Amino acid sequence: MAETFEYVFPAIRGVQAGREYFVSMCPMGLLPKLFLFDEDELAPEFRAQRRLNRGRIPEMARYLLENPGDYAF
Repeated sequence: MAETFEYVFPAIRGVQAGREYFVSMCPMGLLPKLFLFDEDELAPEFRAQRRLNRGRIPEMARYLLENPGDYAF
């Protein structure tokens, strides 16, 4: 009989802009094992990490204030 293996992560439920979301944490070293993919099949824009452009903060704040019930980040 084959044994099955599973990861169990506690999650926190929250509400942002009136919508339910969940957050869970795990050790960083575990992420490459959880998300295996062939980088050649993934477009570069989905592989690259982006840095916050501090010049856009006022625009982002304005977006949040103008859309209090329907924003998403």
